[in-house]
Amino acid sequence: MAIEEYAYTVEKCDVPQVRHAMLNEYRIFRRKCLDYMRGDSATSVMNQVHDLAWHTAVFRTLNEARRLEPARSVNGAMWELITAGYANLMTLGIRCLVDHHADTDSLWNVIVQIEKRPELLTREFYVCYDGLPYDIDAARQRYIASLNLSQGPHVGWLPTSGPDAWATSEIMHSAFDKFSAGSAKRKRTDKIRPDVIEKLQTQLNHSAIKSVCTMADKRVAHAERIAEGTDAIPAVTYNDIDEALAQIVRVTNYLSSHFFYDTVFGSVVPTPQFNVLEALDEPWVTTANIPALHNYWDEICESMDKWVRESDEL
Repeated sequence: MAIEEYAYTVEKCDVPQVRHAMLNEYRIFRRKCLDYMRGDSATSVMNQVHDLAWHTAVFRTLNEARRLEPARSVNGAMWELITAGYANLMTLGIRCLVDHHADTDSLWNVIVQIEKRPELLTREFYVCYDGLPYDIDAARQRYIASLNLSQGPHVGWLPTSGPDAWATSEIMHSAFDKFSAGSAKRKRTDKIRPDVIEKLQTQLNHSAIKSVCTMADKRVAHAERIAEGTDAIPAVTYNDIDEALAQIVRVTNYLSSHFFYDTVFGSVVPTPQFNVLEALDEPWVTTANIPALHNYWDEICESMDKWVRESDEL
């Protein structure tokens, strides 16, 4: 999803001219973070989350089908491939979303970007970055004065953007209050408390996420040799995978909806444009084609066995 351009120029924002340059930095910084989170790239955080949520919904539905009909025969090799494939996709996918490497599109790195620019995280920029008024009362009075009340009560829509959108400004101020380090009296220079960022990082260090990442690092992405006498790699359950993904979704949604007051997940699982369960009640292949598949299996095995004999030619 493309990140929208700002509707108002820096000069038209309710920020003193002396801070226009820094406001412009905040606007660039904000769009950069949102691009990492929900931009058009296939590797944006939300696109990665959507992929993992889709795989989870499909796998869990297939697993539920087996529970509903436990007596129905299912090809063991195919089901083993499905379960192993799901486990690998999820462990690696979750590992990618919390990767600490600076070149990755990970949720962790979005938080690192925020942590590096505390001077930009002010109430003034949070509220006024795109034309909203800072002073709610003054904007409300201007709005009321613009109404023609001589003809009776006014019925209409309140402006939601621009210098007269006092109600939206109040919402933004209230949102900032929840993580402000300022006093009870609101000030333009109020900053976001450092512990807000620390809490988000703590959420991404959740035990379920750490277990999944350990599995990815030591078994899925790397065949690490476990030294004798050391602890075995802890087993990861489907519940661990669900909890790890849930933590990532919560942090992503919080950053987007509260920290940047932007969009939220409409649905974590993408809306399918087709019948997901179509042909699920059909066999994979008819009985008549089983002999042909046996022959094909033998051909595949023989072709790979050639690799062994070809090693003499190296």
